[in-house]
Amino acid sequence: MFAGYQAISQNTFEQIITNSADQKINQIIEDNNGNFVMVGQMNNSVSFPGGYVIKIDGAGNLLNEIVIHPIDTLAYIFFNIHFYNSNYYLLGICTDSTNFEQKKIWYVKLNENLEVISQRESMLPIGHWFSYFNSIIDSDTNFVIAGYTSTNNGVQIYHNDPAFYKMSLEGDSINSCFLSTPIKIRQAYDLLEDTSNSQYFTFVSGFENTSPGQKLILTKEFDSLGIEPVPFGITERYSPTYLTDTSILMCGLGTLGSEPYRLNVIAVNLENQPIAYNHFEIGENMKDYPAMYNGVSKNGNNIYVGGTSNFDYYNSSWSTFDSWFHLVKINPDIIPIWEYWYGGDAYYFLYSILATNDGGCIMVGSRYDYETQNQERDIYIVKVDNNGLVTWTQEIPIYKPETTVYPNPGMDQLNIKTSINYTDLEIIDLNGKVVIKQNLDKDQSVINTESLKSGMFFYRLIDKKNKTIETGKWIKK
Repeated sequence: MFAGYQAISQNTFEQIITNSADQKINQIIEDNNGNFVMVGQMNNSVSFPGGYVIKIDGAGNLLNEIVIHPIDTLAYIFFNIHFYNSNYYLLGICTDSTNFEQKKIWYVKLNENLEVISQRESMLPIGHWFSYFNSIIDSDTNFVIAGYTSTNNGVQIYHNDPAFYKMSLEGDSINSCFLSTPIKIRQAYDLLEDTSNSQYFTFVSGFENTSPGQKLILTKEFDSLGIEPVPFGITERYSPTYLTDTSILMCGLGTLGSEPYRLNVIAVNLENQPIAYNHFEIGENMKDYPAMYNGVSKNGNNIYVGGTSNFDYYNSSWSTFDSWFHLVKINPDIIPIWEYWYGGDAYYFLYSILATNDGGCIMVGSRYDYETQNQERDIYIVKVDNNGLVTWTQEIPIYKPETTVYPNPGMDQLNIKTSINYTDLEIIDLNGKVVIKQNLDKDQSVINTESLKSGMFFYRLIDKKNKTIETGKWIKK
């Protein structure tokens, strides 16, 4: 059943796609006609899970909905979708029908009517399967995959290893790299091609003990060129995107100077040095979690970051919690323009966001009401305009303080003028260490910065609930 609520404002809608099966959507794209196509998995009690594809128009009306079942496989799921030369390319995994230990990468090419043009399957090392991957189309028009394979060694003790894979636009295997180490959990989540088109930046975790999150640099043949820690210890679900030709924006979980279970958003230069940082949360001791597959999206001057608020760590699929899609529109300095929450009457989990061609943003994920459903999720889709507005949702605007920090650049004294009561200021160095923390007066405070060395610092203002209400950069001459 397809239930929808059409909004009257510019190209916004809220839709629920529901049936008796458990439905999950991982990723969404917009095609040249303004339609949205999304892929994932459908699972019911009658047959093995199938690759799930949904197509809606720009107003949210259902155009097509299909489940793809290859003949010689048992279980299937699509992780990613790409749109290129008027065709849709779907990438996922499947299981061999005669050997359950044999997993495959699954490639499907569809036309605009969602008719199968071709499909290919590529064998993975026996006993390994991709639990997660993300992919790009690189400058050579090849699909490049970064993810991690899992194995349980027959005793249900899972071991995750990074893996990288390249195939042609027609699904032919070109190159692969499957790492295997004694370390139990080493994972790759995302990748970018560098601006010179000569190498890949892959974003991983667990490679080194110095930082939870790292940027691994690979040649086009997947040879390692080096590894660098992601500043502030930001890790997992990075969703990296180019902010400019010389800077990368990403989002992740936090450690080592950033906030755990928050939407930690950072901009870095190509040398992996921080340019700007902020974090976003719903507060009240609830966890925030970045969108599973794509939590950062940029289209023109519109930049969005998304995740799940009140994430259930112990039951992320069928929780009894009430939760929300959490969406923030930011400027290039990661200062929020607005911040809204959508949902709240069931358990909502955000998988992907996409900045749309009309300036707005579309979010897709799951909705689960434990009182009426038994481990079968529905698809929840929200399309907002560039002001974050849509009907039939719960919207919570962010508080916008009026604060002035000067002089900037400065030397041995920093002046803070604010209209907010009970505010603390933190000054943070490039390693994520808080070097100064001071309570601010309502009108104006003077901060002694003589002890700081020359260089760039970040500052953030924190209210009495320990919520960040403003951030910025400050340079000491």
